[in-house]
Order: sequence, then C-alpha cells, then structure tokens
Amino acid sequence: MNKFIRETARQPSKRILVALLAAGESRRFNGIKLQATVDVIDSNGKIKSQPLLLQTLDKLTSLNTKTSTELKVELLVVLGAHQEKLANLLSSDVNRRFNTNWQSGIASSIKEAVIEAEALKVDGLLIALADHIGVTLDDYQQLITAWQSYGQTCCAQYQNSFGVPAVFNSSDFTDLASLTGDMGAKHLLKKKSNLDALSIVEIEGVAIDIDRRADIEKWQQMIVENLS
Repeated sequence: MNKFIRETARQPSKRILVALLAAGESRRFNGIKLQATVDVIDSNGKIKSQPLLLQTLDKLTSLNTKTSTELKVELLVVLGAHQEKLANLLSSDVNRRFNTNWQSGIASSIKEAVIEAEALKVDGLLIALADHIGVTLDDYQQLITAWQSYGQTCCAQYQNSFGVPAVFNSSDFTDLASLTGDMGAKHLLKKKSNLDALSIVEIEGVAIDIDRRADIEKWQQMIVENLS
C-alpha cells in the first residue's frame, strides 16, 4: 500500500457538526438558567456539580471519543442572550458563534449553526438544546449511529412526539436556514416523516429539561433518589 492510500484510509469518511443551542433568554427561569449549578451522576457513580451549560457540553464533547474513527466530530456553541456571562464559562478552545438576532426565536440560532456547518463543509448537523439535562451521552451517540446507519435525518422521539436532538444531512441545510421565528426543527421533521425519510430513536430523557427553577429542584431530588 503506497503512502497516499495509507493516508486516505486514515481519513474519516464523514464529518458532523454538533451544535449546542444556548442563546435563549430563559425568561421563565427568572435568571440565567444555563449558569445555574446542577448535579449529574458520572460514570464512576459520583456526583458532578457544574453549570447546566457545561453539563450538556461535556456530554457532546465526549462524542469525539465515543464515535468510530470513520466519523469526525466538530463542536459549536451558539450563544445569544447572556452571551458574555455564558462565554466566560467556556474554555478558550470551544468554538462559538454569537447570535445577535436571538430575540427573534430559535430559528435564528439554527441558522447560525447552518452557517457554520456550511463553512466547515460537514456531512451532517446535530442540533442539541443546552437545557436538555435528561438526554445522556449514550442518547446522542445512538442518534449519530442511526444517522450513519440509515443515511437519513434522524431525531429523538418520546410518547409519539418527535423533535431535537436531531441529526440532519447537508441536503437539509437550505430548509433549516429557511425556518423563521420560534419555528424550530420540528416542522421540518414532520415533513420528513410524511415522506418516510426520517429515522427515529426513542429517548425518554427529552421529556426532562430545565425551564423553571422548580425544574432544577425536581432534578436534584431525582439525583438524590438515584444515589440512595
């Protein structure tokens, strides 16, 4: 095998951008919810306490070590409201984009993710929400594996409702960029489902997110119960 063939064989066959959307105002939380400290149980069965934003980011960062050598994972954090305070939580090597139009709705953050995805010329885009504390690393990995296996858009489903996190092909980028206001990706996912062009992964954790301060209290109590 010559040098060119050996080097080509080492190259990942696909690249995916994992975009963590963290631009919302968290109005119902009455504060900066992504800055709030929450607990998770780590792989060693111990409690890890850190801001909500970093809890989710850590899971997505770990995808680089969990995915096969045939897939290269790029990471992006989209910030908007509270961008200065949240940016201070991120290490300097974390790629981020600032959504100056965050007040118009989640579609503007999706557009920022698409702009980055197109610039990087990736094959796929995973859209994740920073407040989805109940979604695990294994859940994200299952989505990516399904996308690799079936070659079509793949999303989470729970109790007959589907939505993000979801993985989109580069052929979907134009449709994603055309979303407006508070119209999230669910509209496009329904369209894909009607065309039988959507793969589904059952993820119970999508039902658990942080919206109000009471949600953190419920989550923390759940952690205590799981340790007892």
